[in-house]
Amino acid sequence: MERKPESPVHPRIAETKLSETPLARKATSTDAYLQGNTNARRKAVIEDIGETIPEVSVKYFLEALVPQLRRGLSVDKTIKKLKLKGDITPDGHWALFSVSPGKAEPVEDVYFQPLVDVAKSIVSQSGGNANSQLLTLVQRPREKPMAYVRSSETKPDGCFVLKSKTPDAARLRWQDMALCAEYKKQDRLKDRDDNVAKVLWSMHQCMREDARHRFVYGMTIENETMRLWFSSRADTFVSKEINWRTDHETVVHFFLAMMYANEAEVGWDPTIAYVLQDGEFVPGEDGAPQLEICVQDESGKPDVWYRTHRVLADHGAHGGPGRGTRVWEAYELTGQHGEKRGNPIALKDSWIDHDRPKEGHTMEEIHASVKESNPEDYHLLQKSLLTVLRHGTVSVKIGRRWEVDHTRDLMRRELDPSSDYGSFKLRELREDGISSENIENTESNFPSNAGTGHHRSHAPQQRPSTPAPRLHHPRVHYRIVFKEVCVRICDLTSLEDIFHVLIDALIVLIVIHGAGWVHRDISSGNVLAERLPDGTIRGKVNDFEYAMRFGDTQSEPHEMRTGTEDFMAVEVDAMRYSFFNNQPVATRSNASRLPLGQLGVAAHQGHRGQNQTPADAKPDQPVSKRPAFQYNPLHDVESLWWLCTYFVFNKVIVLVNGVGPSMDAGLEGSYNKQLSYALQLFWTRDGRLRAMTRPEEFQNEVIHLHAVVRTAGYLLDKMRHLLQDEYKHIEETLAPITKKVAFDTSMEMVFELGNIVASVGGLTIGEFKDDPRRGYLANKTANTALSPDQISPPMTKTEGKRAMIEEASNLDESDDEALELEPIMPLFHEEQTTRDASPSPRPFSTLQPWDLKGEMESIMPPFFGEEVTRDASPSPGPSSVPQPSGLKGRTTSKLKSMLKLKPKTKGK
Repeated sequence: MERKPESPVHPRIAETKLSETPLARKATSTDAYLQGNTNARRKAVIEDIGETIPEVSVKYFLEALVPQLRRGLSVDKTIKKLKLKGDITPDGHWALFSVSPGKAEPVEDVYFQPLVDVAKSIVSQSGGNANSQLLTLVQRPREKPMAYVRSSETKPDGCFVLKSKTPDAARLRWQDMALCAEYKKQDRLKDRDDNVAKVLWSMHQCMREDARHRFVYGMTIENETMRLWFSSRADTFVSKEINWRTDHETVVHFFLAMMYANEAEVGWDPTIAYVLQDGEFVPGEDGAPQLEICVQDESGKPDVWYRTHRVLADHGAHGGPGRGTRVWEAYELTGQHGEKRGNPIALKDSWIDHDRPKEGHTMEEIHASVKESNPEDYHLLQKSLLTVLRHGTVSVKIGRRWEVDHTRDLMRRELDPSSDYGSFKLRELREDGISSENIENTESNFPSNAGTGHHRSHAPQQRPSTPAPRLHHPRVHYRIVFKEVCVRICDLTSLEDIFHVLIDALIVLIVIHGAGWVHRDISSGNVLAERLPDGTIRGKVNDFEYAMRFGDTQSEPHEMRTGTEDFMAVEVDAMRYSFFNNQPVATRSNASRLPLGQLGVAAHQGHRGQNQTPADAKPDQPVSKRPAFQYNPLHDVESLWWLCTYFVFNKVIVLVNGVGPSMDAGLEGSYNKQLSYALQLFWTRDGRLRAMTRPEEFQNEVIHLHAVVRTAGYLLDKMRHLLQDEYKHIEETLAPITKKVAFDTSMEMVFELGNIVASVGGLTIGEFKDDPRRGYLANKTANTALSPDQISPPMTKTEGKRAMIEEASNLDESDDEALELEPIMPLFHEEQTTRDASPSPRPFSTLQPWDLKGEMESIMPPFFGEEVTRDASPSPGPSSVPQPSGLKGRTTSKLKSMLKLKPKTKGK
């Protein structure tokens, strides 16, 4: 059956100006989700879904979201047989539930256990073939289902599971669940909120644990009220309530439709299969279950099956609505369950916006554009883009038809709820114990506890209504296979390797910008490293889903603010131009430069080489019309600058030429101040904005880095000035923004990256918890750095941020007075500092717990007796960069406020 390429936009979507819609920051990427307890994680999941979700009629839910009844099954006939058998009493309730839950004596687990028998009775009276039954209802509220990829402590009250995979004695597995259920005997607000949080978490756990889950169902009961739930990578719906004891038609219809469906109809992906041995999952190299995945090619090539070897990335599966991206290293098979052949490949599975160009097609267009506009640099693009082997949307077999896996056209049968669908609040009772009903009904609250005339009195006033939920853009299931298996740049520990990769990434941006394209999502996850057979490393740029032709706003149907939060250009984050401040613009350099290919070679060698004018230089052609705000190539380049800064400020030096860095007073910098500033740069919007827009702030923080990496810090500041000057030039002069707007700045930055490469040889970076300066402060009688085998493996951006928060949270109130370390930087003008590969002769054995006051008291005694006078002598940076004149600290209390951390109370 042919599907139309696009589905119509629902009225609720059409009403929203998506280009003006703020981009939500996912709560499932925060520390509350990543390291919090189960309750904190549940709240994060709800926050990502939204304050409200669409509440649809039971009729719509059964018609659009529930599998169609198998031929031969009749709801009416089944109900008649249930009544004749006595399963439904003459007064109209289930015989096994003669008393309503709220009035029954048995505890919750005991009272609802007979639902299993109700489900069995429905099956037996339906006349359905026992061999055709897919699911069965299981209730083991004290059992924690097995998880192989994502651990979870939650225990669903009930679930529909695969009948064939769950005999009576078997352990439950999240992979085998199609529906999760939660029950309460009462129908109070706190009961409802608890059920909602738990059922959404269990549904979320199914989706993140199991790559086969395309969507999942839920069911909640509070007293006699039942609601049905549905969640995909696009939307979450809940039905209006029914009385489950008396509405037999809905209960029988839903149970029969679910239990006699096929796997694809209740959410499982038939194009993915687990590799089994004696009925158990076969683990891959990383311990995750191996999968066999079918990739269907857009060009009509035969389908190819792959077997996964290990997970390369799956953090995208955390989020609720979204792409749910997973990437594996895999091998091609001779057929499903066949033999492996060839070299390993990278297989990416995701859910993309249905009307957005597919990544494989976009990459083909970029290749064609560069070939046409700049053929002499095409080889640079070929080297630093991944090679696409095949790609295409996923089709699944429903009955006898193959259908494109589409969150609207397939999962909802092209049906939209009526335009006046309801709004269901996911949390009615606030954490302070005040219900939304009490807030809205303010007149009933007089006299209030605040007293008359108090600013917290509940005087009648107009309050903003709860925002109506909107349907999300439909998504389509998509897979793409790359020839190269790379590592993420954040998995590298050699700072020299990292900047070699970043040089290649910037060169790619220069090439695609010259061809009229912008990437729009440069981040630590989209810049990769490939280790070549000769041992050298090459940078690759990945993830072109959001790439678009510069100036082509008509083809962009979604919100413009794209990118990864910590690396997003500050203007894109704010959705406005930020550099129009009537400050003088620095004179722009007109220096000629090497051709791009030669420039890249020179940068990788760590020097700049001679300059000359490219023979084929062409004048810019401005776009015909400049919009109020437009993503432009400079924003890509700024994102790459943030990525460079991340590896200098958000990481620490743990080894210099294989041994620990010197802890000499003039070299070590300030561990605590570097940590504090890194938190500002990669945790707060204001910190990032100040760093990019205030002339001296970033530069003044470089001195807190270890001396061996300060040159890189000052060069980053120089690159920041280049970006800032170019922004000012185009925004203050209102010069036309063209596709070449970033060319001069980018070429200069390639030079500076080459200088950084020359300055960071032999440096190994790690996380803050491995910083030798921390150990030195904890035990000043010792100074032996970690050996290579003691260094923690590289962390992802999110994991690193979590570790930084843990460090900062160790501060207690006594630290509030420790404002600044006395600068301990002697003048180096007479003798240039070199990296000291010799550890200081004061060894220490182990890292001690961090006691900041104790650490600071012994190294800055003048502070505790009288005010410290700053030593304004900085460590020398590049001669072209002015040196900092003053160092401003930040109090611990401000840091805590910034992180929203409660200070620890003494004695508790």
